[in-house]
Amino acid sequence: MANKHLLEGFSASFCRALLVVFLALPGVSMGSNSLKFAFGEKSPPYSSALDEKAKGLFPDLVQLTFSFIPAYSTEHVVVPWARAQYNVRLGLTDGLLTYPSKAREEYAVFSAEPLFTQNFGHLVYSADNSNIDLIESATSFADLSSLTVIVERGSQWEKDNIPGYLEREPGRDMKAMMHLLMLRKAGDFMVQPAEDARFIARQLGYSEKLKVREVDFIPNSQIPFHIGVSRQLPSAMDVINQVDAVMQDPDFQSQLNALIESYR
Repeated sequence: MANKHLLEGFSASFCRALLVVFLALPGVSMGSNSLKFAFGEKSPPYSSALDEKAKGLFPDLVQLTFSFIPAYSTEHVVVPWARAQYNVRLGLTDGLLTYPSKAREEYAVFSAEPLFTQNFGHLVYSADNSNIDLIESATSFADLSSLTVIVERGSQWEKDNIPGYLEREPGRDMKAMMHLLMLRKAGDFMVQPAEDARFIARQLGYSEKLKVREVDFIPNSQIPFHIGVSRQLPSAMDVINQVDAVMQDPDFQSQLNALIESYR
């Protein structure tokens, strides 16, 4: 009988010890509904790092969404974008906000509706441009064929969607492109989302002269961004189902639109 009590005491102590070790392991929790979302570290105004914390429209969108889902909380990390996708693929990170390509759908489950749609359907130009009347009256790229478009060096989207007959002036990144447009006047216009253009213009002091015109003749201009959750997460479908439900909430949609508008 004494041996039985000794064994029972030993078993209870052993189980408690195992539990302590188990909880101490990285990423292991009991009954935790915290989701870790990864964002790109160098994609302002969408996502970037400030004091090692995620900032920008995309972290704000995810935070807003889960403020309507009390069953889950979120933690945000900022890493190189390639690593963010790799970590979600392996289940090291739970989610991201991105375009649901076929390759990404292999390792993540995505919301039915986009949380945000990036719109490249804008002409960006200077109020001082001598060809401003032509830019503001154009109804096709053909109308702009005598002008020079400033593009990002190596951009496949621009190569595929801006006609080859347009003369190009390449810049290495958005800041360089904005300087080429506004300071050096090396080209007449850019094709960019309004958020990107206004963000960079504010940074560089060009806001007063910046003009942005939405047009309907730019192909493949709408790029939807959906919440995606790693297929390695056991509760992935529950998370996405709750996100889909929240997307139907008029109060959420109102706050979502106001948040997106604040970045434009």
